[in-house]
Amino acid sequence: MATLLHLLIFHLFLYSASRAQMPGFLSLDCGGTDNYTDEIGLEWTADNQITFGQTASISVPGEKRRQYMKVRYFPADSKKYCYMLSMKVRTRYLIRATFLYGNFDRSNVYPKFDISLGATYWSTIVISDANTIEVQEVVMLASSPTVSVCLSNATTGQPFISTLELRQFNGSLYYTTYENQFFLSLAARINFGAGSSDPV
Repeated sequence: MATLLHLLIFHLFLYSASRAQMPGFLSLDCGGTDNYTDEIGLEWTADNQITFGQTASISVPGEKRRQYMKVRYFPADSKKYCYMLSMKVRTRYLIRATFLYGNFDRSNVYPKFDISLGATYWSTIVISDANTIEVQEVVMLASSPTVSVCLSNATTGQPFISTLELRQFNGSLYYTTYENQFFLSLAARINFGAGSSDPV
């Protein structure tokens, strides 16, 4: 019951934070303490109003972006730890989760755990380098007003997360015949000559 209450409170927090930005556009700094705008104009929202999980500071050589200075991590137990995000029904979204270990727990044990959308398995996060950002993305059609992004099932280390982003699409971009039953998961992203490698 307490976990459900935490999720509901965090859901309300995210809803009010996302209203200040473009509709359906959220950049969440997991472990962050303050809201801020980064050097490319993205507004980042700290997740500091949730009461579960702990935060840790990290320092990775060559990484200066503020969203990768802290992580939020969770116990390696049998529970799911979820972020609940607001969505508009029958609208397509990109959900992006990133993970920069940075040896936040000072154990040098590379974490391995699952990420899911509610009860639906998304991927297994396997960290193999403390200084490399692991990125997972899905494109989905929202079938309800909220979606839960959950971390669980750690087999080594502790589940953690650096950032969680939501991007609303307009029109038929990424339309698929079976989008009511399945989501699209990123296999690869290739830059075919863009003038900048800045994220969107």
